[in-house]
Amino acid sequence: MTTFQAPASPPEAPEGGATAAPPAPAGRRGLSGLQIAVLVAAMAFLGAAVGFVVGQRSESDPLSATDVGYLQDMGYHHEQAVQMSLLLLDKEGIDRTLRSFAQEIIIDQRYEQGVFVATLDRFGHDTSAGDTVMGWMGEAQPIEDMVGIATDAQIEELRAAEGTEAEALWIALMSEHHLAGLHMADWEARHGHDRTVVNLAKATVKNQRSEVLDIDRYRRSHDIPIPDGFGDPTQDQRLNPLSFTDPGD
Repeated sequence: MTTFQAPASPPEAPEGGATAAPPAPAGRRGLSGLQIAVLVAAMAFLGAAVGFVVGQRSESDPLSATDVGYLQDMGYHHEQAVQMSLLLLDKEGIDRTLRSFAQEIIIDQRYEQGVFVATLDRFGHDTSAGDTVMGWMGEAQPIEDMVGIATDAQIEELRAAEGTEAEALWIALMSEHHLAGLHMADWEARHGHDRTVVNLAKATVKNQRSEVLDIDRYRRSHDIPIPDGFGDPTQDQRLNPLSFTDPGD
């Protein structure tokens, strides 16, 4: 089985609306690095197992070109959300509530990646995104320019940042990342063919929309500024996708 391509600059050490944990003193709490690594592997395996069982329903290929493109590109897109969250969890002094958001993103998106891989592999499709992405939704672009993917420089800036600066940058990067992912999921939710993949996309629309709003509420309640070069995510039109707002959906 092939694997997803990883975005540039992978982390050196081992994305649903997230539910905020009770406030607690800042610090390095929660799961240890080893526990996170084991959990990440377990969730990916569970997702693959679920995807395989779902794939047993038919020997014929039920996936359209839109379904396949979505699964491939969203799997690649998820990889960087996991990467950025691991970078945040590796830092000292990060508020426990924000750490809980990062942990949930890792767990949820690794699980979904497992489902994506198993579904694509079951029906004989490459599980990796190609050199060009998002063509299935009429927005073809080179993979290195994929909307919502942080640049190498931004990843290095996040890796080096500490304290409130790291929290502010992670929130900004993750918000932009989720808005782009939400945009892709909305297209699949409205134009996909396979009911299972469409339902996965609908869940992603709702979950990532909730996470953008949740982490923005956290940012506001903690007086964390929006870094230069980023806008207010709550004013982004992608936060109101058609598949979410259509009363007939």
